Amino acid sequence: MEGYLRGQIADMTNLNIETLRYYENYGLIPSPLRTESGYRLYSEDVLIRLAFIKNAKSCGFTLKEIKKAITKSVDSSIHIADFLHVIERKIESINIEIANREKTKSQLLNLKSNLQSENKDPGIQEVLQALNMNS
Repeated sequence: MEGYLRGQIADMTNLNIETLRYYENYGLIPSPLRTESGYRLYSEDVLIRLAFIKNAKSCGFTLKEIKKAITKSVDSSIHIADFLHVIERKIESINIEIANREKTKSQLLNLKSNLQSENKDPGIQEVLQALNMNS
């Protein structure tokens, strides 16, 4: 029987053994064959699958999204156009998140400026008083 033991796969992919176990239980990687003594033997295909999972995660995809893509790829029901659509949705989501963070950053900068100002906004003065903070 040829293959890689769980520890070898973990070392080769820089993943924790528990992560491999989780991926197997979650259905991201197939259950490996077992040796006569019960050790798991992972195939070369698992290395390719794990590289895909790692890359997809680094692009911001969730394990649920990754599993959906893997499931569809197994029965060949995913096409490049589908994949491009998912990527576009992910990009839209990131753009919304960036806009929200920029808004939060702007609010924080405004608050910082108000706190440092000699002529504080009355609302800021009230908050400082309520928090027992002296300017």
